[in-house]
Amino acid sequence: MLHGCRLAAYGSLLAVSVLLAVPAVPGAAWAQPPVEDDFVPVTDAMLQAPAPEDWLMWRRTLDGWGYSPLDQIDADNVADLRLVWSRALHPGSQQATPIAYGGVLYVPNPRDVIQAIDAATGDLLWEHRRDVPDDIEEYVIGVLAEINRSLAIYDRHIIDTSVDEHVFALDATSGELVWETEVLDYRTHPANQTSGPIIADGKVVSGRSCTPRGGPDACVIVAHDAATGEELWRRRTIPAPGEPGDETWGGVPFEERKHVGAWMVPSYDPGLELVYIGTSVTSPAPKFFLGGADLAHLYHNSTLALDANTGEIRWY
Repeated sequence: MLHGCRLAAYGSLLAVSVLLAVPAVPGAAWAQPPVEDDFVPVTDAMLQAPAPEDWLMWRRTLDGWGYSPLDQIDADNVADLRLVWSRALHPGSQQATPIAYGGVLYVPNPRDVIQAIDAATGDLLWEHRRDVPDDIEEYVIGVLAEINRSLAIYDRHIIDTSVDEHVFALDATSGELVWETEVLDYRTHPANQTSGPIIADGKVVSGRSCTPRGGPDACVIVAHDAATGEELWRRRTIPAPGEPGDETWGGVPFEERKHVGAWMVPSYDPGLELVYIGTSVTSPAPKFFLGGADLAHLYHNSTLALDANTGEIRWY
């Protein structure tokens, strides 16, 4: 519904085919010549109550409903929709939901390519190609290294997580890198960043899958300051000895507790200041291979409610 409604808001347009020669330089941003900067910074208030024409995160609102209030397209006229423009995306597995803001589509592409596209014409405004290490697929799951489902927008920044386990921010008007912070060393704690973060009152909250070889310390949900990239808190999804939930793993040594990922986009309740996120099953999944079928093996296969300010688990 987003795409049809968004295009309808720009009126009747001619179909166009756009071909651009864009330099494919890793780690670089390409942008059209600058124009007058009328970009309106995105605030927490805007994220919590987005304008009807905006789609500011993966499922549009922090509660993850995925519903557009636009009504230009309905059952009576949907059959009249026609292609206005098209543009090829970066090769790879496409699972992207673009951000729509201020007449611009911010599109996550496979392997850390992000594009800003004029929503009315399809013209490429800028493109950022992050430098992906040559050996990345020796450590992370290769087929998942291509997936980039979503982005976040805050203030003047487009924010994402990367294949090589960083969180980073780009200038929304130029695609230039503003800050980046390493979350994990992909060679020692490999994890797959297949979904972008959300913004919870100025904090960039991101989860990730964690490969079995990454061990328990790769299975983390992390919050960063959206303005600076500074890490604010880190929550492991597998308890260590002495921590609450440790007993639910029986006698399984800590280093053999693996693969409790949090790889889908979180949601957030600003009134309760709680971040909600789901977790995956363990590896191996059958519990008789681990501590026993009668044990819970926290916090696998769970919904977690985290304190947005501290990362503490309020309930599961």
